[in-house]
Amino acid sequence: MANKDYYDILGVKKNASDEEIKKAYRNLAKKYHPDLHPGNKTYEAKIKEVNEAYGVLSDPKKKSDYDLTGQAPFEQGFGGFRTEGFDFRNAGQNYGGGIEDLFGDIFGGGRRRARRGEDVIYEMEVDFLDAAKGTEVKLDFGKRTGHESLTVKIPPGVDTGSKVRVAGKGEAGFGGGPAGDLYIAITVRPHQHFRRIENDIYVDVPVTVKEAVLGAEVSVPTIEGFTTIKIPLGTQGGQKLRIKGKGVFGTRARFRGDQYVVINIAVPKKIDAVSKGLIERFSEINPYEPRKNLW
Repeated sequence: MANKDYYDILGVKKNASDEEIKKAYRNLAKKYHPDLHPGNKTYEAKIKEVNEAYGVLSDPKKKSDYDLTGQAPFEQGFGGFRTEGFDFRNAGQNYGGGIEDLFGDIFGGGRRRARRGEDVIYEMEVDFLDAAKGTEVKLDFGKRTGHESLTVKIPPGVDTGSKVRVAGKGEAGFGGGPAGDLYIAITVRPHQHFRRIENDIYVDVPVTVKEAVLGAEVSVPTIEGFTTIKIPLGTQGGQKLRIKGKGVFGTRARFRGDQYVVINIAVPKKIDAVSKGLIERFSEINPYEPRKNLW
């Protein structure tokens, strides 16, 4: 024990301040806490080593002697500290209360206190249609106590920024306290055709000049497959036609959103001379000024 590098054990530099040493110790002590690793002999040895290092570096006199000689002040645990049979719960007594102060959130007056485990955040991408309609996913994620696999229901209507809570699937509690929760942070992948605004869905649908002028029935996609809608006579480009109740299922709202079909009039890029003549004749018979009184 005499030749151990206590600075290296705590992961700090030799010129580290008292606050840096205390912070490093706090982090390591929580990491190797016995409640997190019951029966793990490697971690038991590690926490003894961490406490041994802090016992020297947190004491100005012992730290000064150690910095001069590179050795602990006493061969048998610096004045009564015993590594054999070390009781973590009595760490505060072994160091005159200093460590007990650090663990006020875990121990109360040297007695173990129940504390809720930490929450776990799991980030996941979800397909647009699965987010709109809901789905089930299988998760495989790591925690301090090991790996866990479970199947989770993603409710309909989640969106980017949504968090799905799975109660009791976070980190284990301390001293018999309840486990934390698992939160699935959702990011929704964009869809090739659909756009979402709140619980409504928008889709652009191209129609021919004939369909727009004379009206027609066309097949359009929805999140549940194709449906047929009527294009009214004289439909304009950019006009929105509503399909009621075909939007996103609301996570809290009682009713679904709607779907809006945005009409785009597709004009042929190439026409022959005969067609040009017909269009000219059409314009003569049906004159109109679409920009009149617009500006």
